[in-house]
Amino acid sequence: MPFDPTTGIYTPPTGAENAQPSQVIRSATWNSIFTDVSSALSSLGQQSWLKNPKIVASGSFTVAAVDAVILIEGSCPTITLPTGATKQGPVRIIGAASGVFSTNNAVVVVSGGETISGQTGMTLAIDYQSVMFYPLSGGGYVLA
Repeated sequence: MPFDPTTGIYTPPTGAENAQPSQVIRSATWNSIFTDVSSALSSLGQQSWLKNPKIVASGSFTVAAVDAVILIEGSCPTITLPTGATKQGPVRIIGAASGVFSTNNAVVVVSGGETISGQTGMTLAIDYQSVMFYPLSGGGYVLA
């Protein structure tokens, strides 16, 4: 497949870019293009952050290295992120119900004393707030 999942670059198959206007693309070339695009879209869908969000009813917890999306449905006083070097990709934390953050603020901190955009922690205080944390290979996180 000419889609490289590590770089996200798609290289069209031979014949896909050299057809002239109004020229019919050979069936084999079209079939190859369709298969590649279909595979690439399937791969994207399988890696989607919506596929398996983690749902937390309430209570303090630690984000797992593989968590991508966390829906918070109740009071979570402390949310601890793993060290940036051990986190596998970004994580989005979403207040998924009314009163989750505005009534019961949550504080996000990082293990090992690392920082979030240079700060020791971050307070989530707005209902339905959504924050994306990107891990840094040298440790800590930045916000999107």
